[in-house]
Amino acid sequence: MAQNGTNNQARLEKLYEIIRGKRKILIVTHNHPDPDALAAAFALKYLLQTKWKVASIIAASGVVGRAENRAMIRHLKIDLRALSEINLNNFSVIALVDTQPGAGNNSLPRSVIPDIVIDHHVPIRARTRLAQYYDIRTDYGSTSTILAEYLRDAGITEVDRRVATALLYGVRSDTRDLGRGVSEKDINACMYFYDRVLFRLLSQIEHPEVPRDYLSMLERAISSARLYKDVVILDLGRVEHLEIIAEMADLIVRTEGVKWVLSAGEFVGDVYFSLRTKKRRGSADRIAQQMVAGLGTGGGHEMLAGGKVSAGGMPHHSPEELTEILAARFLKAVKRRDSRAENLLAYSRGAAAPGKPEAGETPVEEKKQGS
Repeated sequence: MAQNGTNNQARLEKLYEIIRGKRKILIVTHNHPDPDALAAAFALKYLLQTKWKVASIIAASGVVGRAENRAMIRHLKIDLRALSEINLNNFSVIALVDTQPGAGNNSLPRSVIPDIVIDHHVPIRARTRLAQYYDIRTDYGSTSTILAEYLRDAGITEVDRRVATALLYGVRSDTRDLGRGVSEKDINACMYFYDRVLFRLLSQIEHPEVPRDYLSMLERAISSARLYKDVVILDLGRVEHLEIIAEMADLIVRTEGVKWVLSAGEFVGDVYFSLRTKKRRGSADRIAQQMVAGLGTGGGHEMLAGGKVSAGGMPHHSPEELTEILAARFLKAVKRRDSRAENLLAYSRGAAAPGKPEAGETPVEEKKQGS
């Protein structure tokens, strides 16, 4: 864990030094923001306005495709702007939230060093240390937890109910309802603003209607799944919504007897992937970095990780070839390279599931995934 500042009050004082007297502050999340990124940015905007009367706007690149995430923006009235329509020169302070410079999953130009970086992902990027202020807590389950602590330490007891709802959803979605990669800090953060949450609204966010094409994507993902003993690889091919890659990984890892999942797909010419494991000390972040060595960027946490390989950076390889390279590296890393591939559906119909989980693994989750 690396942090800028010696304690919570020192962090707030440092933040204030950076934003004091400024009129325009830009908060940028990673591309195609998920609930944790949206909630953390929403809470930071609220903190700046409530504590110091400083206005800001939130921006990101990409699209918000997942139904739950669109419902979150709509119901909580999160004003998310397109980064492509923002003139960065108009802002005296830029904050990067739930991502880091050089992570490969945000569209902030390389020439721009953000003034503020707040994140919880591994690894800590070298360019992050160039920021005036950075707070990277790799032992936290979500960036939303960090922002919840900021609100608490700022003495904001009556947190806006929409912000509280966003933060709870952000924490829950990144920790699979406090069951994956969760720390005591994450639980404490939830308890801090729990009585301010709009639970009826939260239910509408977590259980939105889905478009019909979602079912066809689901069918394609499951029918293409390859099983290597207790490891599943999903090659989704070209996808219309980036979120489906992580969503399928979250779904398939719940399968009885499955311990690892690699979900990969091509989106706008680049190859993205998500890793999930039931192993509490699975080192998914390390494996993701091994998979993209010399190809792209990757990172995450012990039980979930992800990455991206830009096809433009590998002109001699098609997206299909890049996916195969990632899959081969993944199977080698989890020691399943010599396992014979089977169809997941055939396995589920005709074979008994393996026995008890190994030490360090979590039992199969039956609760519906929040993100």
